[in-house]
Amino acid sequence: MIMLRDESATTGMPIRIVVLTIIGMAGLAAMIMFIGDLELIPRSMHADIVGIDNSTTSSVIHTNSGVRQIMVQITDVDGRAVEGATVIIYGLQTATNGLTDSNGRAVLSLDTYAISVSGEGYLRLIAKSQGFMDAKNNFALKVVSD
Repeated sequence: MIMLRDESATTGMPIRIVVLTIIGMAGLAAMIMFIGDLELIPRSMHADIVGIDNSTTSSVIHTNSGVRQIMVQITDVDGRAVEGATVIIYGLQTATNGLTDSNGRAVLSLDTYAISVSGEGYLRLIAKSQGFMDAKNNFALKVVSD
């Protein structure tokens, strides 16, 4: 049996391993930077009713009291206003919606004559915006029947 001894393949092996490792790490770094720029995880936002008919002292409305103006404030977790969020107040056989302005505020008109409740109940609030998790409050606004 004749054995051939050709070591030419292993002559540049350590250099090749180093070069391929560097190229692989550069490619991995580029992929991580690209993925890091994507917003894969939606951010949190918060929705609050900040006023009813320009009053900030109450979050209770009465049925059969006409059309009420409900002001809602939408902010992200850092307290910045969320512009262009869809805000919906619904429940008790009524609903109203609107979009937030550059200050993160929306004013929604709510017809209290359309509300159907005996005693008291609650209207729900939901806010939706691209890149954010929905903000929900099942007890956003207390309604008392007259």
